[in-house]
Amino acid sequence: MDQNNEADSNTDFPRIESIEKVGSTKWIALQTLNYIDETGKSRKWDMATRTTKVKSEELSADAVVIIPLLKKANSSDPPETLLVEQYRPPVERKTIEFPAGLIDIGETPSQAALRELREETGYVGEFCKVQPKESRIVCMSPGLTDESVQIVVVEVDLENPYNHGVPTPQCEEGEHIKVKRVNLMDGLKKVLDDEAEGMPIMGLYMFAMGLQLGSEYGNSKQTK
Repeated sequence: MDQNNEADSNTDFPRIESIEKVGSTKWIALQTLNYIDETGKSRKWDMATRTTKVKSEELSADAVVIIPLLKKANSSDPPETLLVEQYRPPVERKTIEFPAGLIDIGETPSQAALRELREETGYVGEFCKVQPKESRIVCMSPGLTDESVQIVVVEVDLENPYNHGVPTPQCEEGEHIKVKRVNLMDGLKKVLDDEAEGMPIMGLYMFAMGLQLGSEYGNSKQTK
């Protein structure tokens, strides 16, 4: 077999052969994927998927995760950020997360981010002027679900009258959200390491660890 033919044959696997619907509720469906692995062997994989997921040839995100940057004009103070605390039945406890939510049909990720930020925290955001303001599409827990998200950085002008005092969230029925305003550099990991504050979602905790590692690594290079 020549090299070109061998390369073509290798592209056949792995691949999904068929999808069986096991059950569904209003928001979540359980499916069994029948697929062929890299060796050509037939296998099965159980997966949860959102019933709101838009099926198309072009990959699109189901939801946004928002990184709010709270700033005042002409201020040298480090930015603050917003976290949300809410009870999550699957883990039977409250969690600490960045604001997040589903992207509605016809919305861009940035538009969804501004809307969800207002609904979950009460704060009015603006499209971010720094880059990158949107991540590429990323997966959440690919061993369990096909859910995908985009991370959007949103600026919050604290001089905007809508953001004065303690803005009121616009929660949906059944949502009970507590908003936490913390210093991005000094207070974030401290909040996440306090077990009384709830269980941190993985992406947020990795974000906090990345900030800490970047700061410590940068300081260690400067002192050499």
